[in-house]
Amino acid sequence: MEQVWSAQFMVFTTPTPRHEQWRAWYRGDRYLRGLTQLELNRRFRHLVRNFLILTPEAKVGFPPMNPEGIEWMQLMTHTLEEFRLIYGPYPAGFTGEVHREEKFPDFASALAQKAASALAARGLKSREVFLKYGKSEYMAALFEEGRLRVQPASEYSKPDHNGALRDDELALEVSLYLTRETIRGVVSNPQDVPEDLEWKRVDFRFSRPNDFWLYCVSSSVEPRLFVDFNAAACVIIRDRGEFRRRLLAAGAAAFPGVRGRDGNAIYIDPQRPRSTRIDVPLSKHFKYAYQAEHRFIWEPLSTNPLTYKDLVLGSLKDIAELVLL
Repeated sequence: MEQVWSAQFMVFTTPTPRHEQWRAWYRGDRYLRGLTQLELNRRFRHLVRNFLILTPEAKVGFPPMNPEGIEWMQLMTHTLEEFRLIYGPYPAGFTGEVHREEKFPDFASALAQKAASALAARGLKSREVFLKYGKSEYMAALFEEGRLRVQPASEYSKPDHNGALRDDELALEVSLYLTRETIRGVVSNPQDVPEDLEWKRVDFRFSRPNDFWLYCVSSSVEPRLFVDFNAAACVIIRDRGEFRRRLLAAGAAAFPGVRGRDGNAIYIDPQRPRSTRIDVPLSKHFKYAYQAEHRFIWEPLSTNPLTYKDLVLGSLKDIAELVLL
C-alpha cells in the first residue's frame, strides 16, 4: 500500500497510552467533523476491512504493529473519537446500515482455509511478486498461454461486481474540513468570509472526461484476497519486470498510438488527501488499500466508447506459477 498519511503525535510530559495521545491529537484537528453518521459508519467499516488479515492457520487476525499497522490503528482511533465527541461512548452512533449494504467476506470458509494453506506453503513475500486472482479456467489460460482480458475502466462500476471489484474508476471524491483561516487563505475575497464561520465542509470530485483500458494485478501475498475476489485460483508472477515488459509490449500492439503506463495504485484517504492533484487512473479510494494493486493503463485520446481487448503474451510458465485450490 502506498503510504498517504503521516503519523502525528502530541508531546506529553507524563507517560500516556498511545491511543489517548492519538485521541488528544485528533481533538486538536477534527478532520472528520463534516461527515454524516452514515459516512462515519462507512469510514469505520473501510478501516476495519483494511485491518483484517487471514493468518497461515486460516484464522482472522490483525497485521503486525509495524508502521503500516500503526497507521491503520491511528486512523481507527481518530474515527472512534469523532463518534464519541458527537454521539457519546461506544457503541453510540454505530448503526447496522452499512452492514446491510454489503456483507463482510466469509473469512472462515473452506475457500479461506485452502487459500491460507496454499500461500503459507510457498513462503512468498508481498511486494516481491504479482498475483492475479480469478476463476480456474481463466487463470490456467493466463499461465499456459498468457491470455488475459483488458477491460474499459467503466466496466468496474457495474452493479454485478462484488464490493472488492466494484468502483467508479473514472472519478474520485474527497471531502475536506476547512477552518475559517484556511478558507480565507485560498479565496480571492477573504473579507467576505463570515466572522462567525468556524469551519466548512468542502467536497471535490476529480474525474476523467473519457474512458481508458485497465488491467490490475496485486502485490499482496494475502490469502484473504481469494475470498474477497471469490477466486478458486491465482497466478503467481515471480518475475515482475519480465511480465511488465511482455504486457506493455502486447498493449502497444493492441492499442497503436495509445499511451501505455503502469504503476502501484495510489490509495487516497478521502478526508486527508495528500494533494489536490489526483491522477485518477492510478488512484483508488483507501478502502481498497489491502489489495495493493499494480495497474496497467492505456489512455486513448478519443471519447468513443471502449470495449474489452483480449491480449496474448505467450506462456508464462518460465516466470510464473499456477495455484489451483
